[in-house]
Amino acid sequence: MAPHTAAPGDRSPREVADRLAIYELYARYAQAADLADGAAYADCFTEDGWTDISSFGHTAESFRRRGLDVLDETGKVRGRARLRTIATKAPGAPHYHHLTVNAVVTSYEGDRATGSAYFVVLAPDGRVHQFGRYEDVIVRDTDGQWRFAERRDLAAFNSGTTLPRG
Repeated sequence: MAPHTAAPGDRSPREVADRLAIYELYARYAQAADLADGAAYADCFTEDGWTDISSFGHTAESFRRRGLDVLDETGKVRGRARLRTIATKAPGAPHYHHLTVNAVVTSYEGDRATGSAYFVVLAPDGRVHQFGRYEDVIVRDTDGQWRFAERRDLAAFNSGTTLPRG
């Protein structure tokens, strides 16, 4: 079945409400990351959801050296338990600010959507720490909430790090 591509004025009330819930998901994700609220961050994903952060140059080994066994060999953090861990900051850790802009639901079909948004992460001193794009598969979960099933963080810039080309 082809993705739903109705013009904005032709969308059903349910689709409009679903799209609004998806945009709110993008905002909840950024706020949970900012507040280092691991439980709220993990709740933005399905139970078996994942985020791929390999474009930042992270490896499973680099995370293990920091005492975090959360990244698999493909650069993904899989499942809510690991997602909770990666978002929970140690006391005294610097707090970054995540801005999500130009979010677009690129396809919508009932209980499944795809989306894309740009992100900018500001360091505590206000300088740009990272920026790039999210590419997402978003689903209506069993409790009726929209959550990320798959998230690809496509980094364009990461301060102090040489990003892999690709």
